[in-house]
Amino acid sequence: MANLCNIDGVICDEAEGRVPVLDRGFLFGDSIYEVVRTHDGVPLTWIEHWARLQASAAGLQMELDLDEATVARRIQATLDAADHGDSYVRLVVTRGAGEAPNIDLSYATRPPCWVVLVRPLALLTGVPVHLGLVERLRNDRRALDPAAKSGNYLNNVLGLAEAKARGATDCVMLNADGWVTEASTSNLFVRLDGVWCTPPLDAGILAGITRGLLLDFLPQAGEAVEERKLRREDLQRAEEMFLCSTLRDMSPVTHFDGATMPAAPSTQRLLPLFGEHLRERIAERDGPHWRSLTA
Repeated sequence: MANLCNIDGVICDEAEGRVPVLDRGFLFGDSIYEVVRTHDGVPLTWIEHWARLQASAAGLQMELDLDEATVARRIQATLDAADHGDSYVRLVVTRGAGEAPNIDLSYATRPPCWVVLVRPLALLTGVPVHLGLVERLRNDRRALDPAAKSGNYLNNVLGLAEAKARGATDCVMLNADGWVTEASTSNLFVRLDGVWCTPPLDAGILAGITRGLLLDFLPQAGEAVEERKLRREDLQRAEEMFLCSTLRDMSPVTHFDGATMPAAPSTQRLLPLFGEHLRERIAERDGPHWRSLTA
């Protein structure tokens, strides 16, 4: 059960996977990606991930040359070959390699390169987070919009390194106007006066798939929720906080800027309920759709 990858339809061991040195993903971070996880062999929320991949491509003016069914079959073939059981799947699309005599910023003339990485699944559901508010600002959406899930993650890498240097396990960043955005690879929910608040998309954040699911789920679970612009001071007075992502579901923040957060009864109550909500979704929507693509 090796870690496998699929490069333009060819499956190989991850350690032996190669892309050209002139590939724009390697040279410039000119790529987009999605991370999905499987449950009983079915990629969770694949419909939303595929839609976001298309939106990211449009945001970066990248033309995708494969349809959804072709990509799904490549993913399924790699999952079958890896035989891990439930898996982590990373789908990367680069703009491809250029053919110009000089290495410059001109768009590539070759088709995109499609890479699928498959590894055993290591979930972070419920794993406590020590969150640190860092000085590094989130990329301005007018420069490189975080709504496009690109492979250019240096901003997040440096923010996370700053937080870890201060003893935290993840960072939260403000934007240039002082509004709270998100963590390094997760969205943030903050409970204020009994209401779960998450920054709006125009704060300069990624439209997280799990974030979207939670905006629908929380009212069903009897919780008030809204998209609200948040300041540093809101984090300091929060009753509870959690991070959410495909691999986390929900992870309670137990420490903020080195201080211990209060107990998180609402988050702990919601964790198993949200897990059941996801299982119902797989049975009713994700499973039938995926099987229709890969049949």
